Amino acid sequence: MFVTPVTTTLTPAQALARYKEDLSVRLADNRMGVLPGVIGTIFFERGGNPEGRQRILDCFDRFEQLFGEHLNGGKDTDLGKFSKRTGIEKIRRAIVETPSHLQVGVVRSSATDQDTAAEYNIKTLTNIVVPEDYTAPTGWTVSKGREAGLSYLKFNVPMELVTTTDGIAQYESILRYVCQRLIVRGGYGGLSPILPHSYHRYMPQEWALAERFSGLEIDSTAHLLKDDFDPVSYEGPSSSEMTAFYDHLHPGAKVGRWGFIKGVNWYTILGELFVDRLGGEAAIREALNRPDIHIERIGSCLLIRAGDFPRLGAPEEGLPEPYVFVNSVLRVLRDPGPDALHTYIPDLPSADTKNARAWAARFDLPDAAPIPEPPTVVPQPVKREPVRLNVRGGSPCPEAGWWHTPAKAGSRRYFEAGEIMPAIEGSPWGETYWHWSPSGS
Repeated sequence: MFVTPVTTTLTPAQALARYKEDLSVRLADNRMGVLPGVIGTIFFERGGNPEGRQRILDCFDRFEQLFGEHLNGGKDTDLGKFSKRTGIEKIRRAIVETPSHLQVGVVRSSATDQDTAAEYNIKTLTNIVVPEDYTAPTGWTVSKGREAGLSYLKFNVPMELVTTTDGIAQYESILRYVCQRLIVRGGYGGLSPILPHSYHRYMPQEWALAERFSGLEIDSTAHLLKDDFDPVSYEGPSSSEMTAFYDHLHPGAKVGRWGFIKGVNWYTILGELFVDRLGGEAAIREALNRPDIHIERIGSCLLIRAGDFPRLGAPEEGLPEPYVFVNSVLRVLRDPGPDALHTYIPDLPSADTKNARAWAARFDLPDAAPIPEPPTVVPQPVKREPVRLNVRGGSPCPEAGWWHTPAKAGSRRYFEAGEIMPAIEGSPWGETYWHWSPSGS
């Protein structure tokens, strides 16, 4: 599908200078149908309850602080229309005032209509909270107040932003903030074609670009991937005749969904479920121990960055080698048989099931072993050393050792058990959280 790896490396500035027109679709009225951009896509828990909705609002507010001068419109309901009149205050109210049993689906954007690709955009589609007790005819129950499924949040900025060091820092600051505020199950970030909100007509162009440039993420249907990251299990003869249902992997139950990551890009974000499957954070750090691979613990997830800047994977570059290296460790978390990434398009090539499976495996080495099939029955949990939790600034240190915080450069230091871990005042990170720092890291 892609050319073999070679030694050429294009910085984002070089890639954009060489391929900007190839990465864009300009409409007859001079509006843009496709733009080269950088995305951050996050799948997370507890987006249906009031606390989770407040955390979503915090992310929208931070995006507004960083990029508000570019934001001109949006929409405040999932089925609503884009409008210049849908400003941030309408969106803020929709996030916090929508009842928990209803989804929040809002967009804040530099576009003022759904048919124009937006240089700057942030959107979310939440899960819901079950409004009342439910008992199925076969006997399984769901209690009032339980959350149903995962939520997702996605933002994008123009590729031009990451052609400078300051721009990369801006992108990374909003990605880190989102991961700090939300209870993350998984996600990814990197270069991607940016399509309009009415994306369907541009899916063939998205596929053509992803087929040519291996570093591009196919992500127009990210909202349809929430279930892929969300495992469930059940008891009973079959999923249609369940006697018990679990919104997690219950040991001894039958697997309904195992839960998978989508793949690897510049940033690959792993929640605790996937960190545990790889043997824990220390095992991941050891397996990816290379100077150009940056691993950072933020909140409930690990951020794994493959290289100092995102790679386009142009034909003369071949496969971005840092992505291939990270993929060699994380690939076992992928679905061995993923579905299509595009809805049905007659007569035109797209990311249908066949193409999507080849695309998902693009960073696999030729001699890579097949990805294991998931178990049909949930295994008993593997006993490991307790996970050292993140500690809020102002709290006592739970275990003597080395700790660090992203709220302050060069913060790594040794704390005694019980010693108060300071809060860093005035940090752009917001609240201070200290993270265990393995010896030598």
